[in-house]
Amino acid sequence: MTEIAESAVSRRLRAIWATPAGIAGSLATVDHKTIGIRYVVTAMIFLILGGVEALVMRVQLARPDAGFVSPQLYNELFTMHGVTMLFLFALPVLSGFSNYLWPLMIGARDMAFPRINAVGYWLFVAAGVFIYTSMATGTMPNAGWFNYVPLSSARYIPRSNIDYFALGMIFLGLSTTAGAINFVVTFFKMRAPGMSIDRVPILLWGTVTVSVSILFALPALTASCLLLYLDRHFGMHFFDPDHGGQPLLWQHLFWMFGHPWVYIVVLPAMSMASDMLPTTCRRPLIGYTYVALATVSVGILGFGVWVHHMFAVGLSPISLSFFSGASMAIAIPSAVSVFAWIATMWYGRPVRNTVLLFIAGFIVLFVIGGVDGVVTASAPFDWQVTDSYYIVAHLHYVLIGINVFPVIAGVHYWFPKATGRLMSERLGRLSFWLMFLGFNIAFFPMHFLGLLGMPRRIYTYAPWQGWAMWNLVATIGSFTFALGFLVFVINVWRSYRKGDRASANPWGAGTLEWSVSSPPPPYNFVQIPRVASRHPLWEGEDDDRRSVLDQGPALDDGHQAVSTTALEARPTAILPMPGDSLWPFYLSVATLFLFYGLVYDSFVVAGISAFAVAACMVGWLWPGASIAQFDEPEEPREAGDPPATTSSMPMSDLSLTPVGIAVEPHPPGQWAMALLIVTEASLFAYLLFSYFYLDVLSPTAWLPGGAPALRIAIPNTAILLSSSVVLYWAERRLAAKDVTRAKWGLMFTMLLGALFLCLQGVEYAHEPFRPQSNAYGSAFFTITGLHGAHVFVGLLLLGVVLTMLWRGKLSSERRHFLSNAALYWHFVDAVWIAVFASLYLAPRLGL
Repeated sequence: MTEIAESAVSRRLRAIWATPAGIAGSLATVDHKTIGIRYVVTAMIFLILGGVEALVMRVQLARPDAGFVSPQLYNELFTMHGVTMLFLFALPVLSGFSNYLWPLMIGARDMAFPRINAVGYWLFVAAGVFIYTSMATGTMPNAGWFNYVPLSSARYIPRSNIDYFALGMIFLGLSTTAGAINFVVTFFKMRAPGMSIDRVPILLWGTVTVSVSILFALPALTASCLLLYLDRHFGMHFFDPDHGGQPLLWQHLFWMFGHPWVYIVVLPAMSMASDMLPTTCRRPLIGYTYVALATVSVGILGFGVWVHHMFAVGLSPISLSFFSGASMAIAIPSAVSVFAWIATMWYGRPVRNTVLLFIAGFIVLFVIGGVDGVVTASAPFDWQVTDSYYIVAHLHYVLIGINVFPVIAGVHYWFPKATGRLMSERLGRLSFWLMFLGFNIAFFPMHFLGLLGMPRRIYTYAPWQGWAMWNLVATIGSFTFALGFLVFVINVWRSYRKGDRASANPWGAGTLEWSVSSPPPPYNFVQIPRVASRHPLWEGEDDDRRSVLDQGPALDDGHQAVSTTALEARPTAILPMPGDSLWPFYLSVATLFLFYGLVYDSFVVAGISAFAVAACMVGWLWPGASIAQFDEPEEPREAGDPPATTSSMPMSDLSLTPVGIAVEPHPPGQWAMALLIVTEASLFAYLLFSYFYLDVLSPTAWLPGGAPALRIAIPNTAILLSSSVVLYWAERRLAAKDVTRAKWGLMFTMLLGALFLCLQGVEYAHEPFRPQSNAYGSAFFTITGLHGAHVFVGLLLLGVVLTMLWRGKLSSERRHFLSNAALYWHFVDAVWIAVFASLYLAPRLGL
């Protein structure tokens, strides 16, 4: 292909993919690179805020009997510090790296759902603003990042401090869930042809593992915060032992989320190190397959050790033995990664630069944090150090050592790709040594403080307790670490303005992101690459099969991307991708005001905002888009094949045989709906767990008036389940091109759903108990009410589908939106079967 033709294609692609200039374009952009950079910068701002909060606490603790801050302010500071670091920095900064790098690493034009990517960022910003609004109103959360009840109940903290925490976590969970779904679908559907799952960079394994973990773990936090909000604002009794509640329920729900979260915020950072290390050591990662399996194993095992945080609450010895063993077992896959990194450095030819320094420092801190953590898996030792500064030391070695140090290394490594400029090595080395030494000076002495008996979360101490020297040392180390981070910030700013120009691949790396210019163009790749190895840029001339990076299709007829199969990455379809849109920004703003209304019980504001949220969602979903599908090729394109045309390429030139415009059998939207159902099913599972947990531990306060009546519930169940049958019939009618009957089927389904909600309201009015009666009433109305809210959302989705059908936006070939809405509706009906069996039938069976 000639130079002129390449330039023409590039200009055409730039016109298609570039974000318009101006404020509107900035707010509407869905470019994953812009969103990724915004994630990183915003998370770094929160890191600075959390760091300032930490330094104020260290000044308070630098000497005995200090009065630098009041006890109440200290409570607020350590709570906001924990919330900021764990929720507003640790995961969002990793999401930023993954957002920026994933499409470049896998040879894609963008993430699977660009607008969901945008709304994930804007919801993150809005949630952060919401939580930090508490600082402006003087009501900062003040019960710790773990927020234990009964301290966090309205009886002890009546102001809105805890409401900002509970609602803020639910708010932030919306962003996190949206991002997780997007990452999983992108991993399985958007990889370049030939990039089978054994060829993806380790960063993808780390991020997809935590994304799947989020879908199962985050609903536990959502459930616990929802129950706490209902207790505080509506007089319910989930955690009130006087009315059948159990304070320990909070700890179970919170740590079912909390322990997986520890791995969620470190696995992508560990994976980043696994991808940077081969470049700095000039050889592929040793044990790639074992590292990938270890990454997934850690994510899975993390769900089985939540009681590791509850050894001191009085559980049975059998429980302690089981969870102690499970906690120790996690050390095995973690050690696999450590040995792989060390072997790669040993057998490689390390280039001694700032990136390698931060990775080496991370490995040292990882080992220290792992060793001082695995010993707490022993229950007797844990009893001695629980809630002491030993745990503070371990927590920071894990979260700063395994999160922050790889992140700083990642900034140095990928900064040239994002900005086109190199960072200063001199300032980079200075920042490393200040941060590494400062970190160890600050946090290693905390092990001694814990062993000397200093409890965590105390705001002062007496001179005779013998903690003054180590606290002063820790404070000096904290300020040294902060100075090192300041040098890093100066380095970033200076390098961005006048750093040395970077080539496309200044490190000589082997992965796809280094095959494009620095910074990359809006469209990422002029041609869609075809991948034949894990390191396409390190392939030799004598390789039997080589990656093809400059002869693939350009797809320059619009916003288009290639969809591939989940395992082998064979191309199956050309997907039309959405362009820039303001709906994600509008939706986030409306959601922000919705939560403001809830925190202050302003249900007028909340109602108006909820209507605005619904309107934004309808505007977003309208209209649907079609997908062009093709059969898989018999043989993938080889390096020696004739080059394909790249300007306005016909679809057949993808080495695919066109079969007509149709819906792909498993389009990305269907994957997204299935994953949404997974996380929503997890939410109901945690709520039903809470129901049975309270039933077992509070039998005397359970069912004081008997089980709920069946005279309405049974016919209502029949009505809801029959709606699924009717909807399935409507789907079949549309597939058979019988549009008229499909419309009638949709209308009748919606009628049955509305009738179900009306009868549920009648049942509520006739039940002898109320939500405020006891824990059973609270659980019954919460679970059935949340299910009713899902029915209402399903009616909205079906309403949009019906409107689109009337306006001719759907057909037998373009019915994927109806399929997704139907999948959601069938899920809602399936959940009702579990709810009906648990709340109506189980009490009658003595369960």
